[in-house]
Amino acid sequence: MKRSAKTLYGSLLLLLAVAVALGAIAYIKYQQIQAAMAQPPPPEMPVAVSLFEAVSTTVRRKTTVVGTVLAPRTVTLRNEESGTVTEVLMQPGGRVKSGETLVIMDTRVEQAQLDAALATLTESKSNLSRAERLAESSAVSREVLDAATASLARSKAEVSRLEAIIERKQLLAPFEARVGLFQLHTGQYLDVGSELVTLEGTDEFLLVDFAVPAHVADTLSVGSEVAMRASRGGTVLPARIDAMDSRADAESRLLTMRAKLQSPPATLLPGDSVLVTVAYGEPQPVTLVPQTAVRRGPSGESVFVARAVGDEGALRAVSIPIVTAANDGQRSQVVRGLAAGDQVVSDGSFKVQEGSLLKAVQP
Repeated sequence: MKRSAKTLYGSLLLLLAVAVALGAIAYIKYQQIQAAMAQPPPPEMPVAVSLFEAVSTTVRRKTTVVGTVLAPRTVTLRNEESGTVTEVLMQPGGRVKSGETLVIMDTRVEQAQLDAALATLTESKSNLSRAERLAESSAVSREVLDAATASLARSKAEVSRLEAIIERKQLLAPFEARVGLFQLHTGQYLDVGSELVTLEGTDEFLLVDFAVPAHVADTLSVGSEVAMRASRGGTVLPARIDAMDSRADAESRLLTMRAKLQSPPATLLPGDSVLVTVAYGEPQPVTLVPQTAVRRGPSGESVFVARAVGDEGALRAVSIPIVTAANDGQRSQVVRGLAAGDQVVSDGSFKVQEGSLLKAVQP
C-alpha cells in the first residue's frame, strides 16, 4: 500500500515537471513571436526595369498581303520546226546571254534542199539574163521574159524559205536569262511546239503582283511606295507601284497591283512569295512604345507606366489599359490610353505587378 502511494506520488511529480517545462517553452516562443511582430517590416526591394518615354507621331494605316515575285521577262522556249536534236548547249539552272545558241536541230535535209534551191536560183538568173538579151533584139516574146522573171522570184523565195527553216532549227536565247530545269537530250525527236525550257530574265529588278481591297486601292496610285519582306522580321525592301489592273476580281473584289523592286537580293527568285505592306489613308496620331512593353490578357492590352508617388518621389508601377492599331515588329502604335512623355516599362515588365516599386536601369 505504501509502495503504491509512492509510485503515484512520483508520477504526479513527473507530470508536473513536464507541464512546467512545456509552459516555459511556450512562454519563450510567445515572447519571441511578440518580439518579431514588434520589429519593423523589411525594406521593399525595387524591381529593376528599363523605361521608355512614349513618343507621339503620326502614321498611316497599314495592311499586309502576300505578293508573288515575277521576272520582268519570262518565256517558255518552244521549237517552231519538228526534227531531231543534235546539240544541247545550255545547262539546267545556268545563265545564258542574249542571242546565245541553246539548241541545234538536224538540218541535213533542209540543207540539201537549200543547195538544190541555190542551184535552181543560179539557173533562173542565167535564164533571165539570156531572156533579157534576146528581148533586146526581139528574139523572144514578152511572155518568155516575164516567165523568166517569175521563175527567178520563185527561186529566191524558195531559198529564203529554206534558210528560214534552217535558222528556226537553231534556238537562241531572246535575252539574258536564267535557265530552268529541263529534260532534253541529243537524238530526241521534237514535234512542232514542244515545250523545252523556261527562261527567266536576269534584269536589275523584279516585279511583284499583289491584291488589295477596294478601300485600300482607292488611296493608291502608280508611283506609291510599298514595303516588302521575304519573311516576317526580314529586311524591309522598298518598292513602288508600277501598274494597276483595270478591273477588280469579280469574286474576291480585290484589285491586283504590280510593284517594281529595284536591286532585289540574289536569294529572291521568280515564283517566291513576299509580304507586301501597304500604307493607306490619312495620317493618324499615335503614341509609339516598344512592342515588349505591351501585355495582353483576357481584359485586353495594357502597359505599366512608372509614376512618382510620395514625398520622396519613388517610382511605382501603374497598369494602364491601351488600344493598339498595329506594330512593325519593334514598336507598337497606341491609339488610346497613353500620352507622349509617359515613362513606360519596356524590359522587365513580366516581373512587375500593380504598385511595384521600380528601379530604372539602362537597357
